[in-house]
Amino acid sequence: MTMFSEFIDSHFLVDLPLERAAFTWSNGWDPVTFSRLDRFLISGAWEEHFPDVSQAVLVKVTSDHVPLVLDCGGLSSRRTPFRFENMWLRSEDFQGKFLKTELKRWNKEVFGNLEWKKNRVFADIAKLNRLDEVGQNGESLHSKRASCQAVFAEIALMEEISWRQKSRALWLKDGDRNTKFFHRLANTHRRCNHIGRIRVNGSELWREDEVRGGIVSFYQQLYTETLGWRPTLDGLPFNYISALDSDRIEIPFMEEEVLKALSSCNEDKALGPDGFTIRFLKESWEVVRA
Repeated sequence: MTMFSEFIDSHFLVDLPLERAAFTWSNGWDPVTFSRLDRFLISGAWEEHFPDVSQAVLVKVTSDHVPLVLDCGGLSSRRTPFRFENMWLRSEDFQGKFLKTELKRWNKEVFGNLEWKKNRVFADIAKLNRLDEVGQNGESLHSKRASCQAVFAEIALMEEISWRQKSRALWLKDGDRNTKFFHRLANTHRRCNHIGRIRVNGSELWREDEVRGGIVSFYQQLYTETLGWRPTLDGLPFNYISALDSDRIEIPFMEEEVLKALSSCNEDKALGPDGFTIRFLKESWEVVRA
C-alpha cells in the first residue's frame, strides 16, 4: 500500500475517497475477505475542471467486484450561503457596499467573473503577439502589452486570495502564492464536508432531501425538552466571585479592546454565519463602528 501511495504521489494523482462502502471486492467464501482493489485516479487538471467529483459504489449482482460510478457533480438548486470574498477589497469600486444583497448584485454586475476576465486578457495578449509576429511592434503596442500584463497580474492575485481563503490554509502567510495547492485543498475540504449518506434510527438515507431532513429531524428531537422530574440544587455549596469581580464582568467592552481582539484573528475567517470575514471588518472598521 505504501508503494501504491508513492506511485500516486509521484504521478501527482488524486485518490478520491470512496462513498457508500469501504471495499470494492470480496471473495464470497467463508471466512470472507474484503479488499479495495478498484478505484478512480484523477489528475489535478481534472479536479480543477470538476471540483465536486466523487466516486461511489453501485449494487453488486454477479461479479465479486463492486461496480463503481464516477460522479462529476451536477447543477444544484440549493441557495449557497453568502461568503464575503477578501479579493473584493482590492477593487476600487468596492467602497460603500456593505449589504449582502448589494454585494451580490455588485459582484455579478460590476466585479464580474474572474475566469471570463482572464480569458479576455489572454485573447488580447494573443492578438498583440500576432501583431508582433508581422512586425507591427510600435510604442502603442508595447503600452497595450504592459497594460494587459498588469491586468492579468491583478486577476491572478485576486484568484490567489480567493482560493487561499477557500482552502483555509491558516498556517500560510498572506502573500504566499500557490493557487493549485489552494485549489486542491479547497476541493478536499468540500469533499470532506459533503454528507453523501446518513443513518437515522437504523435507516440509511441517500437522497439529498432525505439527508437534509434526517439531520434537521435529529437535532429537533435532540433539543426538544421532555417534561419530567428535574433534580434540585438546594443546599449545595457553590463557589462565588466577589462583588468587585461581578461588577467588572458587566463593564462594557472598549472599542480598542474589540479592535485588538479582531486584529489577532485570522483574516480569512468569519466570526458568524453572516459570512463577513475578519479582513472585511478591519478594512471597513470606520463604517462598521458607526
